[in-house]
Amino acid sequence: MAGRLLILLSALAASAAAEELPLWEVGVGGGVIRIPDYRGSGEAGTYPYPFVMPIYRGRQLQADEEGIKGVLGESSRLRLDFSVFGNVPVSSDNNVREGMDDLDPILEIGPMLRYKAWTAPHPTQSVILDLPVRAALSIGHGVGYVGYAITPRISYRRQVDLLDRPWKWSIGAEALWGSGGLNRYYYQVDAADATGQRPAYMAEAGFGGTRLRTSLYRRDRKKLISLYALYDNLQGAVFEDSPLVEQASGWTVGFVVTWFVFQSKDLVEMKQWEWMTE
Repeated sequence: MAGRLLILLSALAASAAAEELPLWEVGVGGGVIRIPDYRGSGEAGTYPYPFVMPIYRGRQLQADEEGIKGVLGESSRLRLDFSVFGNVPVSSDNNVREGMDDLDPILEIGPMLRYKAWTAPHPTQSVILDLPVRAALSIGHGVGYVGYAITPRISYRRQVDLLDRPWKWSIGAEALWGSGGLNRYYYQVDAADATGQRPAYMAEAGFGGTRLRTSLYRRDRKKLISLYALYDNLQGAVFEDSPLVEQASGWTVGFVVTWFVFQSKDLVEMKQWEWMTE
């Protein structure tokens, strides 16, 4: 459940270009996410859940609706982050993986170089190029190194008026590359796990497909609302022929509503880099 929440929250956009916000907050709320068991799986689950969201806005370390990240350095056009991203565990209850070991949740952690290629002030708009390079760690039974992922992406952000209120909208596309270890973790079938319907398969490093994602987001001092959708395309992926890949595309959709019930009296000025136009 924590992994699903991190996936959904990490897709949220920032709320303003520069404003004073509490140093820390605690939000309570709920959401629903429908997500495939893994990329290429023919099975998906719908998960409603309540949650508590702690937020901290330090100078170098920040934990908020976008996830956990450290700001290593930035200018008006360039920014270097250190961020964390989560993937859900995979159970052997999945039909195509019947009899195979459960897969622990994966935590991806590492730096991301960001370049603001274009901005416009009225309405606030930007085009941003991102290059995250993250180590993938399994975190179920201890912590183990699995491999690494490189996911270059381009995104367009725009402030829009909806129901007479300002919202933040974003849409982006990304390509995925995975190490041999990471691709084997999800798509390899060892000889011991092979059956008549599930032949042995050796996964290798390389291209992992593409994604298109969009989100619509609004936040004020009292609450946060976000809608999110992601389309996954595995066509051309090096593991596309794995017997564990049942379909070449899939959808993840969800929403979050959070109310901020506790807030620090201390305020800090937060410059939301994604939405700054200078």
